[in-house]
Amino acid sequence: MYQYILFDLDGTLTDSKEGITKSAQYALRSFGIEEKNLDKLEPFIGPPLSDSFREFYGMNEADTEKAVRTFRERFETVGITENKIYPGVKEMLQELKDNGCLLAIASSKPEVSVHRVLQMFEIEQYFSIIVGSLKDGTRTTKIEVMEETFAQLKKRVGRAYSEKKVLMIGDRKFDIEGARHFGVDSVGVTYGYANDGELTKAGATYLAEDPQAVASLITGKKPYQKYADMSSLKKTLEILAPLAAYWLIQLAVYNILYYVLAKSGEVSAVCSAWLNVAAALATWPYVVRCYQKSRIPDCAEVVTRRKKKRLIREWGLIACYGISLALFLNLFISLLQLAQNSASYQKVAGAQYGISLPLGLLVYGLVMPCTEELLFRGVIYNRIKKYFPRVLAMLLSGLVFGCYHGNPVQILYASLMGLAMALVYESYGRISAPILFHISANAVVYTCSKLGFFAGGTKTMFCMILMLGLSLLLTYWYIRKEQQRA
Repeated sequence: MYQYILFDLDGTLTDSKEGITKSAQYALRSFGIEEKNLDKLEPFIGPPLSDSFREFYGMNEADTEKAVRTFRERFETVGITENKIYPGVKEMLQELKDNGCLLAIASSKPEVSVHRVLQMFEIEQYFSIIVGSLKDGTRTTKIEVMEETFAQLKKRVGRAYSEKKVLMIGDRKFDIEGARHFGVDSVGVTYGYANDGELTKAGATYLAEDPQAVASLITGKKPYQKYADMSSLKKTLEILAPLAAYWLIQLAVYNILYYVLAKSGEVSAVCSAWLNVAAALATWPYVVRCYQKSRIPDCAEVVTRRKKKRLIREWGLIACYGISLALFLNLFISLLQLAQNSASYQKVAGAQYGISLPLGLLVYGLVMPCTEELLFRGVIYNRIKKYFPRVLAMLLSGLVFGCYHGNPVQILYASLMGLAMALVYESYGRISAPILFHISANAVVYTCSKLGFFAGGTKTMFCMILMLGLSLLLTYWYIRKEQQRA
C-alpha cells in the first residue's frame, strides 16, 4: 500500500477557478488584453504563473514578472477567497489519515497562500509536510517544489522511505511529469482542469474521477463496503420503497380517474391511454424528489461540462444502441413465438397497441420512458449502487426493471434493456442518456409493431442478425469505455 501521499492543491483539493481566472483576467487587462471568457483562462490553474504568461501570451521576462505581480496583487486580497473545496475531500483526507498515510502538499502556489487556503477550509491539520513556491523567484517549477517535498519527506521518515511507497496526486500534466521525474507513481484526477487525454499522455499510473475514488485506490476499500454491517432488510426497503410508492400513486390516480369516467359510460382504449399519462405524470413530484436525493452529483463544474459535451457529441450512438438492441430482442421474441404463447403479454399488448400511432408514441414513446428512467435508473439503480459493486448493481437494477413489468415476455425483454440502460447511464453520468436510449427504443419498436414489422420471414431473420451484431458491438464499446474509466 502507498504510505506517503503527495497532493497538488489547485484543481485537486480545491476548485480555485474563479479566483485564479479572475486574477489572470485582471493581470492581462493591465497589458490591454481583455479576456471576458473565464473558461479560456483555465490553463492558468496548476502550472507556475510565469510559465503560463510566457506560454499563452508570449510575454518576455520583464512583462512576465509584471504580470505575476499584478496577478498576486488581486489574488492575495480577493482571489484567494474565491475558492471552494471539492465535495468529499475532507472525508478522503480523514480516511487516508485513519489508514496511517503521511500526507503532504506539493503546490506551485506560493507557500504562504497554500497555508491560507488550507486554513480557510480547515484541512491544514491533515498534512505533515506543506511545500509551495517562494516569492523571491526560487522554487517556482513543479520539479523544484517536489524536490523540496521529497527532501523533507526523507528527513522525516528516514530509512523507512521508499519510492514504491510514494504516490503523487494532481490534476495537470505537470504533477504527473513531476512524479515520473522522481520515479514515483501518480494519480491523475479527472475532475480538475486537465485537457482531454492530457493525464494519460503525461503517463499517469492511475486515473480517479472523484476524491472517493482516490481514497479507494489507496486503501483498497470500496465505498459500498462501509455499509457491510447494515441489514439486508434495511437495504432492500431503502431500494424498493420508492418503487412501491410509485406503484401505489400510479394505481390510485388511474383507478380514481377510471371510476369517475366509468360513471359516464364505458372507458375506451383511448381514454385508458390518457389515464396512463395522467397517472404517470402524477408520480413525477415524488419521483423527481427521490431522484434528487439519490443521484450522485458531479464533484466539479468542469466534470458536468465535460459530460454534457460528450452526451451531445454521442447522442446518435445512444439512440442507435437503444434501437438496435430493442429491435433484436423483439425479433428474437417473435421468432421463438414467445409473445404469441403468453396470454398475459397478449393482454398487455392489446391495450398498448389498441390506440392510434401518435397517441401510442406519446404514451409509450415519451411519457413512460421519461418516468421509468427517473425511477429505475435515477433512483433505484443509484440506491443499489450505494450498497453493491457497480456491475452487480447494473444486473440487479435490470432484474428489478424486468420483474416490474410482470409477464415472462416483458421480464426477459425489460431485464436486458434495463441492464443496457444502466450501462449507458454509468457511461455518461447523465439521466438524459438512458432517457434518450429508452425513448428511441420504444418509439421505433412501437412504430414497427403497428406496421407489422415483426411478422417473420427471411428479411426478418437477416434484420435480427444485423441488429444482434450492432447491439453486441455497441455493448462491447460501452463496456470497454467503462473499463478504461475504472
